Amino acid sequence: MIPLSIDKQRTPQKGDLLLSEPFLMDDNFTRSVILLCEHSDEGSFGFILNNTLDLRLHEFANGFPETEATVGYGGPVDRNQLFFIHRIPELEGSVLIAKELYIGGNYQEMLQLLGEEKIQMSDIRFFIGYTGWGEGQLQNELDEKTWIVATPPASFSAMKTSDDTLWKDILNDLGGKYKLMAEYPLNPADN
Repeated sequence: MIPLSIDKQRTPQKGDLLLSEPFLMDDNFTRSVILLCEHSDEGSFGFILNNTLDLRLHEFANGFPETEATVGYGGPVDRNQLFFIHRIPELEGSVLIAKELYIGGNYQEMLQLLGEEKIQMSDIRFFIGYTGWGEGQLQNELDEKTWIVATPPASFSAMKTSDDTLWKDILNDLGGKYKLMAEYPLNPADN
């Protein structure tokens, strides 16, 4: 087996992806891909992109139209809250994450725009909970090589990701040693 070797990670920025190292055995983060929505000296937060729950929004969100919209498990923090990212720059109160990608905003306005069919469900993605790090915590985990910082590939869309292959697909896209990491077995004993 090829030994794990992740170089010192660059400082992440909002809009980056964090990929868990291949052998991270944590029920919340094994082979996860996280969209980093904020990163500062005070802390960081984001959403796990490759963990979709078997729930539909209209089954638990008040006032939400019946739809096939799915909900992602964003992380272990604040799991009683619904969060959303979107591509609706005019939505009041939204905050830019990266080019043409926003977080939050006026929930009632978003519902109204959906009802009036001025926006589509493909422009919004919902999460229960988020992933968060306190002051210096993410940097400590980067120093411990827990995460791989990646710029999203040109073809990447945070609106639609595959639970089963996203982690592996992005590592393959990074190439080199990361392409080799993508093939590591989940359990090193299986090698």
